[in-house]
Amino acid sequence: MCRRISGSIERRGYIMKIALFASDSPDSMAWVQTLGLRHVVSGMPGAVDGVVPRQALEERRDRFAAHGLEWGVIENLTPSLYDEIMFGLPGRERQLDAVCRTIENVGAAGIPVLQYQWMLLGGLRTEYSPTGRGGARYPRFDAAVAARMPAACLDWLGRGRHRYPHVPDGPLSAVQVWENLEWFLQRVVPVAESAGVKLAAHPDDAPVRDYMGVARILVDEEALQRLVDCVPSPCNGIGFCMGTVATMAGVDTLHAIRRFGTQNKIFFAHFRNPRGQVPRFDEVFPDEGDIDMVAAVRAWNEVGFDGVIRIDHCPGVVGDAPAADRSFAFQVGYLRGLVQMQEVLGCDWR
Repeated sequence: MCRRISGSIERRGYIMKIALFASDSPDSMAWVQTLGLRHVVSGMPGAVDGVVPRQALEERRDRFAAHGLEWGVIENLTPSLYDEIMFGLPGRERQLDAVCRTIENVGAAGIPVLQYQWMLLGGLRTEYSPTGRGGARYPRFDAAVAARMPAACLDWLGRGRHRYPHVPDGPLSAVQVWENLEWFLQRVVPVAESAGVKLAAHPDDAPVRDYMGVARILVDEEALQRLVDCVPSPCNGIGFCMGTVATMAGVDTLHAIRRFGTQNKIFFAHFRNPRGQVPRFDEVFPDEGDIDMVAAVRAWNEVGFDGVIRIDHCPGVVGDAPAADRSFAFQVGYLRGLVQMQEVLGCDWR
């Protein structure tokens, strides 16, 4: 049997925690509360000399708590704090020390999950498609378009939250990028264990293997498995972006949920349902993408996922606010509807 707990699935003692990305501004927190959610994902406060202070983390945590909200995931470790590590540059030792101190502060503030990315060039999108229902604009990646205008497809040149410092001066092979990632994990995972922080790696979005001569390595299931195996630890795992995994060439999202979920390696999840896989895909509404979302929520239950699942990217809706409130509200309602359907059907969906 299941019972409902305010936007969460509870079965045999575990809970899927539905969340939105939020700031600690009164309007942002009120918006989350309006949708009946109790969990938030938020970014990292500003760093001082490369270290995010414990006090800044605790103050943001306490502001959320004062409004009945639990901050369970930091999204993401700010790329400029570890770019020299990603690129294998001489300053990586200095950055490593600061990152380790930041992880210790995250743990001291009681925030259990820190997501990071290993996308040296950031996210990739080529255009918005105006062909969606009702005139909705669907974010798109099309490798053929990207080949003609590669720099224009770097999302950090636009309005993205995370600023990537530069494009490398020369090519970087998959071997080099893997070496840098493993060097990083071998040093920070023991710190995370001591601090009680789970490190969740977000896969490469878009999941193409090379862009502008720079390898992108977290682009398939085997790469994600290599990541969790390279430093075995209960604190080394994945930020499972359903949308990114679904756009990996030849990957079955439900299989991937079960594969990594049964290993207890999914520390955080994104809820999204795209249409298509690389080399071309669109980010559509959750009820019209390629994933069977009813089966997906069943799979999350089967593996006992008890972490935060955040409503991720969304189509642009006509007349919406810049923060895409209408689009996000639709997706929150859609996921909560799947939760309630499970409750009505007694957790046995046939």
